[in-house]
Amino acid sequence: MIKDLARELIPPALLRVARQFRKVPQPEAGPRVGFFGDYRTYDEALADCGEGYQSDAILDITMRNTAKIRESDRADIHPHIAPFLSSFFLAAADIGHTIKVIDYGGAMGAHYFHVRRLLPKKYRLQWLVVDLPRTASLATEAFGNEELSFADRLDEEASADVVVASCVFQVLSRPYETIKRLLSVDASHFIFPLIPLTNDGEDRLTVEYVSPTVATMSVPHWFFSRRKIEEILSSERQMSTWRHAEYTNPVDGAPCEYFGFHLKRP
Repeated sequence: MIKDLARELIPPALLRVARQFRKVPQPEAGPRVGFFGDYRTYDEALADCGEGYQSDAILDITMRNTAKIRESDRADIHPHIAPFLSSFFLAAADIGHTIKVIDYGGAMGAHYFHVRRLLPKKYRLQWLVVDLPRTASLATEAFGNEELSFADRLDEEASADVVVASCVFQVLSRPYETIKRLLSVDASHFIFPLIPLTNDGEDRLTVEYVSPTVATMSVPHWFFSRRKIEEILSSERQMSTWRHAEYTNPVDGAPCEYFGFHLKRP
């Protein structure tokens, strides 16, 4: 059921916000950092991750960095967010002046604040972020407003104009099930940035050991077969596809690149 989608989310989805601001030099020597292993099941990968998931540090960093985005009066656009904004504004031109958004795994609303700063005021947003209960609760208190709301589950009959899911599928236990459920939402546009793809025929499940300059934690992380992802997304018409040039992670010495997709319902 769609209302169970939020149960798939885990705090590592917040890392993408934290990483934008934590540009501290790596120590010369220390624990391993990067992607390791080739796990058969998500539970096996999870067992190697320790107890770093419920990280107060990640929530605190995410809250502070989201506040910086909200309070900024400059239109500085990080390269990783530019393709998303282009796709969103293309969708906005197609939809009209009131745009209803479901932002799955959207942490504390950073995407909303990026869009709101650039979108003309004549456009009205109804932006719902779906994330973990604690994240949703803290974000509601800190960032909720008449346009931006937070929830820890998605209603069975949820509908939207745009569904966004950025940098989240790779940290889920059942990513393909989640993609199918999001595509079942009654929406006209689907924007999925930052999906790691390889040219292998099968997916690869690793554990990511996060740099201690960001957080002391490790998390399961999928690298998806390009063929499989393109197949599951083929039910909708592709408006655009882009490569995130600033994101390339080596897996066993072979590069894995991150791609984004903008789909439109026929």
